[in-house]
Amino acid sequence: MNKICIFSILILSFVCIHAQNKNTASVSNAKNQGLVLVPSYIDDNNVIFSPQTQKKRRSSSSAAKVTEENPFPERVEAYISFDKGNAYYTKGGLNALDSLYMMTFSTKNNRFYKMTIIGYDDAEELSEENSSLARDRAVVIFKYFASREETEYIIKRTPSSYNQMCIGEVPYYIKYKMPFDFKWVNLYSVSEQERMENDISLVGKAHIIIEDDPEDCLGEYYNYDWPSRDTTLQGNYAIVSIPKGTLDYIHHTKDTIVYKCPIAYKEVMSFEQLTSNYSLIPHKKQYIINAGYIVVSPERKPDYSSCPDRDNFPANILVQVPIESQQQAAGLKFYGKTYKPNGEIVYKAIATRKIKDKDTKSQTLECSITPFQFDTIFLGKKIEEKEMSNYFYPAKEGEPGSFEAMGGWLKPFKLDKRGEYVIKDPMKAILRKPNTPYYKGE
Repeated sequence: MNKICIFSILILSFVCIHAQNKNTASVSNAKNQGLVLVPSYIDDNNVIFSPQTQKKRRSSSSAAKVTEENPFPERVEAYISFDKGNAYYTKGGLNALDSLYMMTFSTKNNRFYKMTIIGYDDAEELSEENSSLARDRAVVIFKYFASREETEYIIKRTPSSYNQMCIGEVPYYIKYKMPFDFKWVNLYSVSEQERMENDISLVGKAHIIIEDDPEDCLGEYYNYDWPSRDTTLQGNYAIVSIPKGTLDYIHHTKDTIVYKCPIAYKEVMSFEQLTSNYSLIPHKKQYIINAGYIVVSPERKPDYSSCPDRDNFPANILVQVPIESQQQAAGLKFYGKTYKPNGEIVYKAIATRKIKDKDTKSQTLECSITPFQFDTIFLGKKIEEKEMSNYFYPAKEGEPGSFEAMGGWLKPFKLDKRGEYVIKDPMKAILRKPNTPYYKGE
């Protein structure tokens, strides 16, 4: 009777020790992360461990619903078998690798995985023939995953999204080189207990651990802004300030994109520049006198007709033009592009602020525009048709400064017998003074 009791105690002790050993190593690490890994046997020697499906119950007004938080595992492990002395996996091992690949590299899998590969030998005394067996087994597992993309790296495509200023949230696949850790272990000198892991013999195996780790996989997401920094364009008369990312941006992408955004700038503000090729501010129904204009042409700019998310483009591009003393009472305003529902462009007045310097009494006109109001920003004044003769002289085609309007030709100035500029007083108040000393009003 005593012998039976002792024998029962020994069996119970063995079961307790065995159960304790099963909870060691990688699966215990998974438990520390709140995961319970469950084995799925491909055959007697090849097994995949993945978490139990986590379900989250939530209620609605109609009925309770059960939904899965994420169908793809946060962590998955596999043990792949090799024949004794062989560095190539068995048929069962290949089946296990295929199953693991289909699960973790699915194009629907939104996890960002890194991988650890550990190769083990046959627990035999090391010799010239088997000295690299554990390493070779780890290498062949690595090559299996790399060969799926026919590259020297392990490549994964993960469905994600980026934010593009003109379009908004855009789904796409992030293609990245998977981080991996590479190890190999000789088992000859370790104990029988150390040759077991998760109740599986490590002899003749390779152990694969795949874990979700976006920070390690992606690092910092690339963010592209055009312009890449706050940009100020300045000419002889005007200043245009364009904040970083005002023209466009793409955030959260691993793609390599041309980062530069050259911006061409031109201003036509002087009397000589403006009158040598004069034209009214374009408008079908109104007459708007042109007192100067700025042209801003960035290499990258949004297209109004194909941009669904236009609200992402605030009017934060600042335009400033100091005006001369005779222009201060002329009622000049900025005119920029506006779009009709059919997409037709019309130049209309933009809210214009007057900034007065208390010390010098000089004035600066300022407005805020969106990138849709590039390329040309005009400075001018709206008048009635009957007022045109107060500003312009009749002209013939080909005369200096002449332009076509009202079914004929007009010009903003004329030359007297001495070659002096003669400008009508209302026009004189609109334009900057000529650089030539010959300048008088009627």
